[in-house]
Amino acid sequence: MSTNYDVYKQKALDAVREVFVKEYKNSIGIPMPEIDFVLPDSTDYKTGQYYITIDETWQIHLNFGLLPKSYKEFQEEVKVLTRHEIEHYMCCPFDVLTYFRMLKTIIDTYNKSYACYNLNIVSLAGSLANQVSDIIVDTKNFKRYKEATLKSEINWIKKGTDITHAPHHSKLMFLTKESIWKENLDLNETDEDFLKEIKLLAKKFEERDIENKELFLKKVEAYTYSFFKLFEQDKKEEQQIKGMTGQGQPYRIPQVMPSKDFQENGSQFVFQSPDKIQEALEELAQEVSLQQFNQILLAARFSSLSEKEKEKIWFEVQNAEIIPIIEKKQVGSNDNYSYPTTWKLGNSIEEIDMMLTFAASPVIIPGVTTKKWVKNSVFNFGNESKQCDLLLVIDTSGSMGFIRDSKSNIYQAILASYGIIKYFELTQSQVALIGFSDKITTNVEWTKNYDEIKENLLVSGSGGTSFPIRTIQRIIDKSKNNIITVIITDGELGNIRQTINYFQDYLNKGNKLFIFLQKKTSYINDYKSLINYGANVLIALTAQEIRDNVLNEGYC
Repeated sequence: MSTNYDVYKQKALDAVREVFVKEYKNSIGIPMPEIDFVLPDSTDYKTGQYYITIDETWQIHLNFGLLPKSYKEFQEEVKVLTRHEIEHYMCCPFDVLTYFRMLKTIIDTYNKSYACYNLNIVSLAGSLANQVSDIIVDTKNFKRYKEATLKSEINWIKKGTDITHAPHHSKLMFLTKESIWKENLDLNETDEDFLKEIKLLAKKFEERDIENKELFLKKVEAYTYSFFKLFEQDKKEEQQIKGMTGQGQPYRIPQVMPSKDFQENGSQFVFQSPDKIQEALEELAQEVSLQQFNQILLAARFSSLSEKEKEKIWFEVQNAEIIPIIEKKQVGSNDNYSYPTTWKLGNSIEEIDMMLTFAASPVIIPGVTTKKWVKNSVFNFGNESKQCDLLLVIDTSGSMGFIRDSKSNIYQAILASYGIIKYFELTQSQVALIGFSDKITTNVEWTKNYDEIKENLLVSGSGGTSFPIRTIQRIIDKSKNNIITVIITDGELGNIRQTINYFQDYLNKGNKLFIFLQKKTSYINDYKSLINYGANVLIALTAQEIRDNVLNEGYC
């Protein structure tokens, strides 16, 4: 007998409408779920497939698989699943940034205490975040609709993998719900030590109300510790059993039981457009390192951004606060360049600007979201100052290191370059870029397409070093404006006599030259003749040193 999908779809729509209209009073702010069906040849046919896409808004998708014969029973399950997905939006994680922070907490906890197991934590983090969210939202729904939620949970467990002989860590989510709800989910767990661990975890979830958003990350951390603690114990027990029987090898990766909106990749979300969550991406980039930023977006299965696009967002955000606001004075006076920056613990309390702090974030976290103003004095040469173009010359040889290593020279060079470019973008100047190793690795001629320059900066070091003086000459000759040339290298400039002769003539024409040597042992006296002509030659090991010198001295 064939299934009448049209009838089931209408029944589902009626049930969904009842939840949206009667229970939530049409006040949710997201569209009603899209209803579809999973065909019998799908691996998800037994359970169905339920998830949320995030684009213009949060869109719930309910794709039902094996259908009950009773329409009433089907509609009850539709209501439970609809409430479940709505509460992901209303309660936990409740916004994209919170979800990213949950993933970060899981990855950090694993790296701190369990990295010795060499697991793919980036792949696993989405599943664990989903389990924590499910405990919270299902408990909220259990309090409101006890019988329906309980029945659905028991049926879901029966639909999944046989849980009877599953290792303890894989049953953690279901047993935590059982402990919080104080109801029997037919899990039949008898291990007293294991149940004590579950009770302790359940108490942490219930602390100051399970829906308390301020404690979500604390609960994520507690759940992650319990999960890997149990995985560690299960692994030892399995090794003992295998050793006694001489059969097979113990499992090497955690076994994760699927939750209601478990996807093949572990995440309950499908991100469709980075533009719609740009604010969350930028806030996350302020809070984490470049390597963490990439890991978290991988864990979130954020596939709509390339690796370079992620790096570009991160480097741009690090320089968001350094662009000077020019307070104009009379010719020959000092200008004050004021820019916002983070007030850190240890700074004077009087320096905090509360208006600026609240504008940056509604949540005050000392040393993270607290802001202050900083002023730099720069001499103003008056109305005769000219428009300048910027030429960046960046060493990309192997000794410069890897882009995601914050201690590498290439990382510091790129970070500084993004800040410098942002200033020249503000003045609508042209920018050119040369990257060099033992060959020209990047060559972008004069342009106002600043994104192109930024994208071409995103490389890791490789190869030897050969200073590209001829390419520099050719690029400079094509500009009709005065030029500020910024050279960043951890080596010495090759072709030294030819290079010095050329830049002496270049400086005599009113141009500016900055040479930043990223090596403590660099010998500046080699460039004494250029310094005498007005060049700025400095040993600079950090992006801030490089950036501040150019912004404070880089006038024509």
